[in-house]
Amino acid sequence: MRKSNNKKLSVRERKEAKQMRRMLIIGGGCFGVAAAAGIGATFLDPTFPVLPGKGTLDDRLTRAGIDSHTLDLTPGIDAKSILIIGTTDCTYCRSFVEDGLEKLLAYAKAAGLGVAYAPIGLSESSLGSTRLLAGFARANAAPAEILKTVYAAGLDLRTGRALPIVANRYGEELGLAEHEINKMLSESELDVTSRIQATMRTFPIQGTPMFFVANDKAPERINMFSGWSGFSSLRGRIDAARIA
Repeated sequence: MRKSNNKKLSVRERKEAKQMRRMLIIGGGCFGVAAAAGIGATFLDPTFPVLPGKGTLDDRLTRAGIDSHTLDLTPGIDAKSILIIGTTDCTYCRSFVEDGLEKLLAYAKAAGLGVAYAPIGLSESSLGSTRLLAGFARANAAPAEILKTVYAAGLDLRTGRALPIVANRYGEELGLAEHEINKMLSESELDVTSRIQATMRTFPIQGTPMFFVANDKAPERINMFSGWSGFSSLRGRIDAARIA
């Protein structure tokens, strides 16, 4: 008979597993195992599924009530043409943030495209980093630096370090005041979980990182794909999605 491995799990790992089951039961089932693991070179159909419903990316973010909890990666460009959804639990998301984020922002700036990032997660650490992003986004720092700091904090949380310690350490690095960090920490876990669920209801997640790209001429037509295998591939898919 196959033996259970539960006794080998740490307290943190058991808590994360319990949180994952809870999220899937409450309404996060669309997230799926693929999103939790991340997607590398495996992408959706190159003809691009189209996001159902009406409205631009900005309209949908506002209706979902999450626009104030996303990270604006291109300040000064009001209309968002690209939305990235990721989780600090995802290896491919981390690789994208480390190796592709600044290249994407340079491309977007040259093309006049607005870009935003929305966090999701199922584990205790990614729930924590989702909370941190909403607070860190208010720091007077470059957006790429903020997102990289969120991912660094996410790795710290995965070691079991307490959220207040991580929030203070990285929040101070970004120049946040003590009262700003305390406000961020005061948000309830239920509010964070509800925000993640609202994100996933509005933007179906088949894998992470997930990219939603508006058509240049018809911005309410939003094409979507997932995965990260390098910037040249990503740029080609974004170029195609902009005219699809």
